[in-house]
Amino acid sequence: MADDARTGPANPNRVDALFSYVVATDSGFAPNPFFGVCTLACCKPAIRRAIGGRLLRQSGRADITELRRSDPGYIRAQNIWVVGLAGVGLRGRPHRSVVFVMQVTDVLDFESYHREYPQKRPMRTPPATSVDPAWHGDAIYTGNDPATARQLAPSAHSNGEAEDEGNKWHDLGGRYVLVSDHFVYFGPDAPYLPIEGKLHRGRGHRSNHGAEAIAELEALLNGEWAELLDDPERRVSFVAGDQPSCDCGCATIHADSDRHRSTGVGTRALATRL
Repeated sequence: MADDARTGPANPNRVDALFSYVVATDSGFAPNPFFGVCTLACCKPAIRRAIGGRLLRQSGRADITELRRSDPGYIRAQNIWVVGLAGVGLRGRPHRSVVFVMQVTDVLDFESYHREYPQKRPMRTPPATSVDPAWHGDAIYTGNDPATARQLAPSAHSNGEAEDEGNKWHDLGGRYVLVSDHFVYFGPDAPYLPIEGKLHRGRGHRSNHGAEAIAELEALLNGEWAELLDDPERRVSFVAGDQPSCDCGCATIHADSDRHRSTGVGTRALATRL
């Protein structure tokens, strides 16, 4: 935990842990900023595992459901933040500009997420179109075990009306769904800021940020971004339909999983190391 001296009216948005990663595709699916909460349920399994595992280690709880039940305010109080930065595939945006920033205020398993957030389930039947938030729903798994969980279809990670086994193992390999009710989703409108060059380099996610980068982020969260964090009407900037489908590379994972199955390497191991 950070020094308590950093907590106060002038610094309500404290950052005790910071995770950053590069957003390859910004379709409204991962992250999903709709219906008042920003969620990361699919793609990026490593960062979801890392945050969930951190919470369990620090709390001493056996599983995330027990933690949520026994200490409902614990997760929010850890002041864990996630920043997503624009990758080269997001054309028309400054490279590494901030796509979204969110405080992790809750973490669920997939079965709980599907049950507690029905509004996040996908709706891709007429008259729904890609301009509708429900089109991009990410509550697409009915359980936690990829061997038995059902993947809702059609969805951004299904194969049309059929399940996509590669995407299912990849997504559920992350074990947890990250939820935030305290976030800003800039989408295509975020300007480049100097801090962004300090937040991420290379592939995967990063969590070993120095004190200088954290202090600069806190200054933004408690400065020019503070009003956006507190105003649900202003904190989402999304042009639905620009990228109606997820193109995050999970299709490649699907192809790789097929190859590994044919050579005797399980998809569970493949998903776990991503």
